[in-house]
Amino acid sequence: MEATEGAYVRERNEDFVRILALESVRNQVVVVGEDLGTVDPSIRETLARFGILSYRLFYFEKNERGEFRHSEEYPLQSLVSSTTHDLPTLAGFWVGADIAARRAAGTIDDAVQRAQLEQRRTEKQKMLDVLFQLELVRADLPRAADAYAELTGELHNAIIGFLAMTPSQLLAINQEDLTKEVDQQNLPGSTWQYPNWGRKMRFTIEQLRGDAETRGFTTMFHDWIERSGRRNQGD
Repeated sequence: MEATEGAYVRERNEDFVRILALESVRNQVVVVGEDLGTVDPSIRETLARFGILSYRLFYFEKNERGEFRHSEEYPLQSLVSSTTHDLPTLAGFWVGADIAARRAAGTIDDAVQRAQLEQRRTEKQKMLDVLFQLELVRADLPRAADAYAELTGELHNAIIGFLAMTPSQLLAINQEDLTKEVDQQNLPGSTWQYPNWGRKMRFTIEQLRGDAETRGFTTMFHDWIERSGRRNQGD
């Protein structure tokens, strides 16, 4: 059966969440709820009531018209990020690396691959539209997603800036998305067909400390932390 035909199992969630909230206070830790994908509205209501942060991903945050939400529309009580280990990286999303990986792994056929690539083209345009609307991309640059064969430095900077400008209390950027990696860590639905959790990063630990290219990435991120005011939020 399809996932949409599944059912929710009702447990004593109130008791469990109360214990979780109590332990978070005792240990002085922040708790983030993984409210991604198909989530019953009551789940997010409960998380908010107990001060548990929502988990908001750039790819998933859209309004009722299917457009990407503006950065200021993200909830304050949340962790915002670009992606997760199970989803394409920003650079991979732009070139369809995840779709190509699924086809190579045999989890989709040619027809599904074509459909997913067409859908991705639409998603990239919607993504680019919101970046232009918020003036995160220079007005003199092309407004058609097809004009960008890859995730350019301008687009990379704009998306990181978008995330930094959200009011979300926490911001997390995967190393893959900071350094524009193309391949994701894990390909759901695969085992031996894809090097899940086995690939190496583009840069070594030593390079992260002193390589000119990585310093460019970290400087860009640092600048957005400054511009967005996040650096002083804890003061």
